[in-house]
Amino acid sequence: MRPIVHVEIASADNDAQKAFYSALLGWQVNEVPMGDDFTYVMFNTGVDQGVALSPVGDGMKPGDVILYFHSDDLDADMARVPELGGTVILPRQEVPGFGALGMFLDPTGNRVAFWQSVSEGQG
Repeated sequence: MRPIVHVEIASADNDAQKAFYSALLGWQVNEVPMGDDFTYVMFNTGVDQGVALSPVGDGMKPGDVILYFHSDDLDADMARVPELGGTVILPRQEVPGFGALGMFLDPTGNRVAFWQSVSEGQG
């Protein structure tokens, strides 16, 4: 059985989203610089599952939520996606220092992903 290890929530206003989820759920904000013009906003939820904000734009629209499923072997899992009726939309992408992900559409068209952490068993 595979756990959900990460969730991304669409965000058109990170400051408002940070304040909302921090106040509503008691989550602590952790901002991770990812380059000159992008800071990944993550939340410490008190469990190993990660939750983050993803900017509204070409790849995310309001209402989008992406579930990331744990993977011990990302390449093998992604190879099975088309065999089972899904469509790979983002092949393996490394996130230096953290892990790698692969994104796909399930047979109904829902966007979901696998995540393989650099530290086995962590999301």
